[in-house]
Amino acid sequence: MTNYKSLTINTRFVLILSLSLSLLIACDKKSEGDPLCNPFTLNVPFTAKIGETYCLPSESWEITFGPFLEDSRCNVPGIDCFWQGQYVMAVTIDNGEIARDTFYADWTDTLYSGSHSIILNKVFPETRLSMTPLDTSAYSFEMIIK
Repeated sequence: MTNYKSLTINTRFVLILSLSLSLLIACDKKSEGDPLCNPFTLNVPFTAKIGETYCLPSESWEITFGPFLEDSRCNVPGIDCFWQGQYVMAVTIDNGEIARDTFYADWTDTLYSGSHSIILNKVFPETRLSMTPLDTSAYSFEMIIK
């Protein structure tokens, strides 16, 4: 058996790193739920971002928001528009079968999946400084799923 004091610093580092990684791998992440899925409650508004997935674990139902496709809403102060524009975002719904759909929202829109109504209630930011679409990470939206 090797004496711990006789190991070089590099060998000790590798040994400690290996033990730490072994402990992390041994943790059961599934016991805390799927870390990629954010649970939500029916009929309660929640704020989501593009790229996030929300689920109803009791129903094996989940929705992933994105990609962002368009923001042509007329929401820039001082600009008069002849059309109110729209916010367009794709979603993927998995209820045992994968389905893709798209919100075409002037300010709100509703999609349907089985018995669920998926309401895009608000898009943030509500105003912009220019008509140029923002970086995807700047958008969030209030959802209600019934």
